[in-house]
Amino acid sequence: MKKITNILNRLLKGIPAVKEQSRINNDIEELSLPEILPHKEICKEKKVVHFSAFNYGNAGDVILPINVKDSIEYGLDYEYDWRSIHAHKYVDDKIVELANSSNGIIIGGGGLFLKDTNPNNNSGWQWNCSVDQLKKINVPIALFAVGYNRFRNQADFEPVFKEHLNILAEKSTFLGLRNYGSIEMIKNYLHPENFEKLRYQPCPTTIISMLYPDNVNIVKRNSEEKFIALNCAFDRTQLRFGEKIGNILTSIAKVVKVLSKDYKIKYYSHMPSDNYFIPFLDSFGIKYELMHIKTPIEIIEEYSKPSLVIGMRGHSQMIPFGCKTPILSIISHEKMGWFLKDINRSEWGSEVTNPDFENDLLEKAIYLLNNKNIVIEDITNIQETFFNITMDNVSEIRKIYDL
Repeated sequence: MKKITNILNRLLKGIPAVKEQSRINNDIEELSLPEILPHKEICKEKKVVHFSAFNYGNAGDVILPINVKDSIEYGLDYEYDWRSIHAHKYVDDKIVELANSSNGIIIGGGGLFLKDTNPNNNSGWQWNCSVDQLKKINVPIALFAVGYNRFRNQADFEPVFKEHLNILAEKSTFLGLRNYGSIEMIKNYLHPENFEKLRYQPCPTTIISMLYPDNVNIVKRNSEEKFIALNCAFDRTQLRFGEKIGNILTSIAKVVKVLSKDYKIKYYSHMPSDNYFIPFLDSFGIKYELMHIKTPIEIIEEYSKPSLVIGMRGHSQMIPFGCKTPILSIISHEKMGWFLKDINRSEWGSEVTNPDFENDLLEKAIYLLNNKNIVIEDITNIQETFFNITMDNVSEIRKIYDL
């Protein structure tokens, strides 16, 4: 119990926003993505500049930029000539020149609309491009599956955010946001005449099984292990949990203890801070396997295996969904609820502010486990809708970008 008390005391003080764990590359052409699909010939005449949170130290952000690229190129027998630039790197004249020599810019995906992960006075959000530099860009720009990631009760964006966002909207092909909740929140900063630029673009992690059917299907055919995967998040703990953090984490552990009687437990750690939940598992004597999933292939394989994923991170919700794996979301951030609302499956989530959170989480977990095949069929149907929306948006990008 002493270890739990020490952990809680630290968490009550708040775990800050995640610090950048990888060097933001000074060479704008050096960043390269690992590949999931077989390599194809590159068409040098078709150039795309891509800003995202590359190599961020979070498993979700490892696979997401690749999913964006593979969505934009879906169905082609060649690849575009991509230039991958970390969203946090300041957009200087050299980058503007590179962008203006391309067919266009893709920004995203991920929760880039957040003020404290890369605090700056240039844009007010994670894309570190000043208003003056933005005005110099003269090629098409599109946001692709970007999320409004502001936490509950978190301070609002600085005034420059509104100015930057409206100039971006005026210059953009469209602003593709990954849930309707983000669309509604961003409307609070946009001038009404820019609303028409807003598009619903689901996160491409949610269509992983359609982008990489062989990867997912092979794992599912060969997977016989019966287990539940669990993930918890601990960045900005005060905003996620408030003063009831001890009660909430204890409730999660008690639910997992009950479920562990019939299912093996694996704890999926997306990043080091996720491991703050480990002492709670230990304190209840829960047997578990700790999994650090890092490479894109590992992420697809491991999220294709579980009977159920109970997750608190956005990508511990969307990636398993994309792998056609049943999900139960622990909602400590609005984005988790927004995703479930978009698919009309609010019963696949449990809100940490619910006074009956523990019972609610357990009852929903048992229901999903007992109805696994029905849930998977449901996910498959929803994925088809997401895929069609994505391909419509991709078609628009290709046409405008002359790709």
